[in-house]
Amino acid sequence: MNQGYGGGGGQNPQDKKRIREAEMRKLYANSWAVELMKAPCARPGFCLYASLCSPCVAWQQRKKQMYGSLQGYTCCNGGSCISGRCGEQNNPELCLACEVFWCFPSSVATTRFLIQDEQRVMNTQCDNGIIGFMLLMNQLACIFRVAAMVSNDDSIEQAADILDCISDMTYCSVCACMQTQQEAQIDFRNESMTPQQQVFQAPQVQRMAAYETQPGMYGAAPPQQPQQQQQPQPQYPKV
Repeated sequence: MNQGYGGGGGQNPQDKKRIREAEMRKLYANSWAVELMKAPCARPGFCLYASLCSPCVAWQQRKKQMYGSLQGYTCCNGGSCISGRCGEQNNPELCLACEVFWCFPSSVATTRFLIQDEQRVMNTQCDNGIIGFMLLMNQLACIFRVAAMVSNDDSIEQAADILDCISDMTYCSVCACMQTQQEAQIDFRNESMTPQQQVFQAPQVQRMAAYETQPGMYGAAPPQQPQQQQQPQPQYPKV
């Protein structure tokens, strides 16, 4: 039997890994450059673009987060059962395009996790509340849809239709805000880097979570220069 959140039992190693990563992100000390609620006002043009063509934004944003190179790219950063089996090394651009169209929610979440792990950024309670509400509406819509199919009750069917509409609108709006917030954070990182740090390129393997990252790996801070040539690191907003 499942031993509970973070426990052993029926959980597979991949589930345990995701749980450890989620727990580690609660310990990060930096905050987002733009709050989730303020992202549409901070960048209205980009938010509109994300609302109208979110898969295009997801593709561009992943490549931008990886310093303009898809070297070492794997589907959903190893979070999918087909990760590493789709010929990502031969044509990463095409594989990423397939990811953002067929696994769009996972694609947006993966980019967000990579940003958080690299810059040690923690969601605020407001961020978690907004994202949690979006997920809750998706689950409620699914439950009511299944109940309507089983019961053949017209009133439940109507309620399921209403919840589907609310869930879709919530998801589209929140996802666009998330992508806008992520874009601002990537730009903040790039603008804060010195010319010497901008030479840094993404290494071979994508990695997520602080407990896994090693110096020089993607997800970790850029390699440090020798002591006499050290440059100041970007200063992120603190929580």
